[in-house]
Amino acid sequence: MDSLSELWDAVCTYIKTDGGISNAVFSLWLEPLYIVRFDGEKVTLGIESEFKFGIVRNKFNELLEQAFYSILGFPVSVEIILTEKEPEAVPAPVSAGPATVPPDELVINNRANSFENFVVGKSNNYAYAAAKKVAENPGKTYNPLFIYGKSGLGKTHLLKAIENYMKRQNPEASIIYVTSENFTNDIIEHIRNSNTYELREKYRKADALLVDDIQFIAGKNSIEEEFFHTFNSLTEDGKQIVLSSDNPPNEIPKLTERLKSRFEWGLTADVQPPDFEMRMAIIKNKADAISFSIPNNVVEFIAEQVSHNVRQLEGAVKKLQAICLLLGTTPTIEITKDAIKELMNTTQPVSVVREKILEQVALTMGVSVNNITSDKRDKNIKDARQIAMYIIREMTGMSLEEIGKVFNGKTHSTVKHSIDSVADKMDKDKDFKALVENIIKNVQEI
Repeated sequence: MDSLSELWDAVCTYIKTDGGISNAVFSLWLEPLYIVRFDGEKVTLGIESEFKFGIVRNKFNELLEQAFYSILGFPVSVEIILTEKEPEAVPAPVSAGPATVPPDELVINNRANSFENFVVGKSNNYAYAAAKKVAENPGKTYNPLFIYGKSGLGKTHLLKAIENYMKRQNPEASIIYVTSENFTNDIIEHIRNSNTYELREKYRKADALLVDDIQFIAGKNSIEEEFFHTFNSLTEDGKQIVLSSDNPPNEIPKLTERLKSRFEWGLTADVQPPDFEMRMAIIKNKADAISFSIPNNVVEFIAEQVSHNVRQLEGAVKKLQAICLLLGTTPTIEITKDAIKELMNTTQPVSVVREKILEQVALTMGVSVNNITSDKRDKNIKDARQIAMYIIREMTGMSLEEIGKVFNGKTHSTVKHSIDSVADKMDKDKDFKALVENIIKNVQEI
């Protein structure tokens, strides 16, 4: 099988398992597609039916780009073209069968975050066991369950695994998963529209409330106040609450004492960075999930070189697969070195790497380190600051909150916006992308 066919098979597997659509929708609209060409930046997909061409191009382009990004590990644009035409006919409906499902009626199928595909080891077995117990017996044990640990170690995976398990067990239940940022925005929007009753009906009547990165409500008085009453209402009714954070409750800055004490009512469980054996297991698990075969010596090499977090391990596997598909070869140590060079371990502490990044960005952009970490809004300083935030996140895996502290206390939202802006500009501007990648290279060579 040629490499483009393998790439398309991997993309199809992702769409069918994690794309949020039913098998019927996939079979009807996406299965007829095939890769015409791929130049490393744009994937051209062909389809023979003019009727289906219009539907797929209008309804599924974003999903296809997301799927290719997930498999390749880097963004590409997707172009859909009409190839050799076939006789035009609207697909005949199948009586009472699932194939009659129109493309807009998407069936959510989020298998990516389940207990079954969560790799368990010494670093997370306690949190895993507690999460599973809560999912099986909501509101009866460990309420609230508070999971904490650094970014990229699987906290979100566990929260979504709980959500998915509960929804499977009781499809009629109101299970709410929300990030603290979205919770905050929801409260602000309802207050602005003078509709706090609807807000309280939504959250205080839930059967389970799961809030990711709860630390970001700290210091926001009106948000803390609303969450305090929501917490009380849910626990009084025996409903389950699950929270995640970078730190345990008593170490969250600016969080009110009454919330700290309530967060400690139930059970706190931490997740730690994976050890070598667990990293190997994670790599094999991620590779199996995308039907990618990696020799044991390459698995060991990746596990030795990438140790910061699970998210980086997954990224390493996907990028290695993309390069092997493009080269039409199997993974070797040499190819892997090139694929994961941005992620490879350094013997230097994160603080040292961070300072080198700031120095290299300052040198390249012609501004001082002090200006980059200040609140100055000059365009060249702002650009340098955003680039520095992006590279620090990429090379060190620091949390958004930790990065914000480096830049004079910038908020989680500001840091996220900056990182997203740089990533978006890199997708659209080759010269800008080369500039950022050159700074990363210089940091690695120091």
